[in-house]
Amino acid sequence: MNTTALTIPAQRTQAIRRAHPLLSVLGWELRRFRASRLFLLQTLGFFCLSLFVTWAGHGDIGTITPTFTFTGSVANTSPWGMLGRLPTSALLLLGLLLPFVNAEGVTRDLSRRTHELLMTTALPSWAYVWGRYLMGLLVSLGLALLLLAAYLGLGLGWHLINPAYPLPVIGGVLLLWVGMVVSATVLLSSLSFALGTAFPRQATVVKIVILLGWFVGALILPAVGGLPSDRSLPPAWYVAWDPTSAATSFGTTPQYFSAFHNLIPTATSVAQAQQMFITVENKLPDVSAWFAPHLIEALLSLLLVALAAVGFQRFRNAFGA
Repeated sequence: MNTTALTIPAQRTQAIRRAHPLLSVLGWELRRFRASRLFLLQTLGFFCLSLFVTWAGHGDIGTITPTFTFTGSVANTSPWGMLGRLPTSALLLLGLLLPFVNAEGVTRDLSRRTHELLMTTALPSWAYVWGRYLMGLLVSLGLALLLLAAYLGLGLGWHLINPAYPLPVIGGVLLLWVGMVVSATVLLSSLSFALGTAFPRQATVVKIVILLGWFVGALILPAVGGLPSDRSLPPAWYVAWDPTSAATSFGTTPQYFSAFHNLIPTATSVAQAQQMFITVENKLPDVSAWFAPHLIEALLSLLLVALAAVGFQRFRNAFGA
């Protein structure tokens, strides 16, 4: 009797201290990432590359008035500059990297031959799948935060060096970062993970297909359509639903051209025109046509992860040698 009385409280204490299975998986993955020096170097390299693509290139806008000729350079960290730079630089980097971060969330155990051992534990399948996905998503969002830090930090640095360079507009930067970068990050992470989980033996093919699809959507399709050269607008539905934001950029930037060309005739000097130009490039863009569709795409991609979790089987022929 005494033994039983002592054992029951001990079992209850052990049950209380036992971590939630989802938190356990997140903890495993976090320790794995923290222990990887290669991952830390890759993160540092991504941040440096983000700084470079934010710094590189600029757009010159020229116009002739009855009294003078004006040429302005669009600041890369202004809302106008971000619209032009994000799809072809920052989002392209994420498109090339995120499939490799997320596609092997589950299939990594197969290549390491630890899958069978993990599946014999009492860990629920849903916790195993969602835990791996959520950690991959957190890492991906961390990379997106580094991208945000690159834009804000570089814009601040340029302003301190040259006060004529406009400070980044926090509202505009965050608006475009959420609408373009965060939505694309969730979409890419979810799609890569879901397909990699559903087709574990074809994880490499999944990564290549997503990578190529993103490259084609961000660079090839706009070039074929001639959008960068003649500024012809893509269809409204394409502007709203393009996950790479390439068409979204081409459909939104004319707002800035129109606003500036409407104001410039009223300028009486180059200095006044420069001030008008800075005011226009720092205006918040009208994102009503595409902001919600981008977020809807990100939310719908979570359904793919849910389907992958529901269809996941601890042991099946697809996991065989």
